[in-house]
Order: sequence, then structure tokens, then C-alpha cells
Amino acid sequence: MARPLCVRINRNSILAALIAFAALASSARADFQIVAAPSALPPSATVTLARHDVDQRATRQVLSAQTEADGSFSLQSTEEAGIFVLTVETAPKLTLAVADGETVELALEQGNLQAKGSPGTEILQAYESFRKESLARLVYPTRNDIRNAKSRNATEQEIEKLTQAEVDAYQEHLKELNDFVIQNAGPTMALYGSSLRLDGDYRLPELAKLVDSFAQRHGDIEATRSLKNRIQIARNVALGSLAPELAAANLDGENASLSQHRGRYVLVDFWASWCPPCRLENKHYAQLVQQADSDRFTIFAVNLDTNEKAWSRAVARDQADWIHVSDLQGWTSPLAAKYGVSALPASFLLDPDGRIIAKNLRGTALDQKLSELGLL
Repeated sequence: MARPLCVRINRNSILAALIAFAALASSARADFQIVAAPSALPPSATVTLARHDVDQRATRQVLSAQTEADGSFSLQSTEEAGIFVLTVETAPKLTLAVADGETVELALEQGNLQAKGSPGTEILQAYESFRKESLARLVYPTRNDIRNAKSRNATEQEIEKLTQAEVDAYQEHLKELNDFVIQNAGPTMALYGSSLRLDGDYRLPELAKLVDSFAQRHGDIEATRSLKNRIQIARNVALGSLAPELAAANLDGENASLSQHRGRYVLVDFWASWCPPCRLENKHYAQLVQQADSDRFTIFAVNLDTNEKAWSRAVARDQADWIHVSDLQGWTSPLAAKYGVSALPASFLLDPDGRIIAKNLRGTALDQKLSELGLL
């Protein structure tokens, strides 16, 4: 007969645990203030505050109130710390990255809402300015070149080369954003606000260290859990890792899973009908599957459309005769979340054991890799 498990209960330990739990529970409440001095805002104007979920890319309104007759405003929030979107009547929306204990001072200057007293908000605003500048410098010129090339009926080879240049430029853009976050965000709420575009393949140890500091500062809140999950996903899909399982319905409504193709090299490709580089890559894949050893190589495509007709039409037009699955949830798809995919196109090459051996190989780079593996 098994002996009962005996546990010695230490009253001091229980008391310490209760105190720690109470502290953690209280830290999950933001307890921040939003205020405006007289004449800082329009009188009797409607103010709305909405919480933004970075992972779901969605907002939900949490309150609506009015400014005083003199344009002043004061709000004591009990919402959990995080990212909020503030709107005052006809002024442009203002994104707040608020931590507990902060007092956000609002003012309307030249038609735009300004906020002081929240370091995370100020850093997130600087991040957004830098993000737009980086896009304009690195990505938009090539995007314009592609439009011009199409307007003058350039060759398919030229457009393909320019499209690859755009994809490469966007990857450089993401690296610049990582650099900015690592250098400037610290443990402020701006880290969570900028996390959607973090590149898990670039300076991951430094990002992980930032997230640890964030967790110590803010406790176990939604933002902390989101950041920790993002770091874990990046580790899950690092080179050499066993690729996470993917399973969803195909265009025939039948369930298809990635694990069914163990024993073959598999290119896991995330794409959508509205993504021009993805569609161009589909043309390349259509030629590739005709040349590759089908017994040893296949493509497992994960579509991020929200409309089945758009997905089906793109597959037919691109003659994409390989495995396709989708849950039709677009950017909120758990399939994309499992691999940390926040930009398209994105691809992962798996070996027969299901381990990730390369990422984002396109065009001739993919051909060369498959040739090295004896698949072409």
C-alpha cells in the first residue's frame, strides 16, 4: 500500500506567498491617470479610450467620457497596463503605451493630441516615426520601381528581380526596427507596442533579455505573457528546431497536417492571394515541383486569406499544384502565430526529420539549396 505524502506546512512561507500573490495581483492593475489642464482640450468633448491587443491587431473600447466645460479632463483608470488608443472628438487618434503609476498629461496642439508623462508612449511615438522613415528609405523606392517596371511592360525576369529586392529590403527594415527597440525601448510598455514586427532571427538573446526586464518591471500581465510567448515562438522556429505541427483544412475541406510528410524535405510556405511577392514565388514553385524529386520533396502552403474564393482563385491561376491549407483567419490565424509570421512571404525548409534547416529561401537561392540536397 502506498504511503501517504507528507508535507510540512510553514506558516511563514504561507504568509510570504500570500503577500507575493497580493503584490502580483495589484501589479496587474495599471492604476494610471489621464489628465488635461483647463483649455488643453475642447470643452464638453467626448473622450474614448480603447485597449489594443497587439497579437490580435484589434481594439475594444473600455470607456467613454467628456471633458469639462473649461476643456479640462481627469480620469483614474483601473485597466491593466498596456497599449491604448485615445480619441478626443475630431482630433487624430493617439496611441498610449501606459504603465502603472503613470500620469499622462494631454494637450491638443495644432490639431494633434500630445501626451507627456509616459516614457513608453514617447518611445513608441519615436519608434513609429522611425518605422515610417525606414520604410520610405529602404522599401518604398523598390516598390515604386516595380510599379514603373509593370507600367512599361518590363520582362518577367526584371520584375522578379525587383520583387526579390523589395523582400530583401523589408528584411533589412525589420532588422533596423529590432536595433531601434534594443537601443531605446528598455522595459517600457513601448516594447510590447512594437513587438508585432520584432524579428526573432535577429539579436534574439538581446530581445529575450529585454523581455525578462519587462517582466520584472510589469509582472504577470497580458503584455508580459505576449512578449514571453513571442520569444518562445522565435526559439521554437530557430534553425535546427523541430518545426511545430500545422494542421488545417485544404480546399476540398479535408484535414491535412505537416507531420504527414515526415520522411521528405518540406518547404512550409506562408502566403496570401493579395501578396504580390507570394504570387510571383508561386510561379517559381510551379516550375520547381515539376523538376524536384516528388518522392523526397513537397511544398506545404499555408494561406492567410480570409476569403475562400480568393484563396481558391489564386491557387488555380498560379497553377499551384501542391498542398494548401488555411483556417481563413488572416493575420489572426494560429497557424501563422505558431511560426511567428508577421510579414509575407515567409518560408521554412524542413529536413526529413521535420527540423528547420533554412528560412526564406527564394528564387535561385532555393534552387541552389535543393540542388545541394540532391532534390533537383
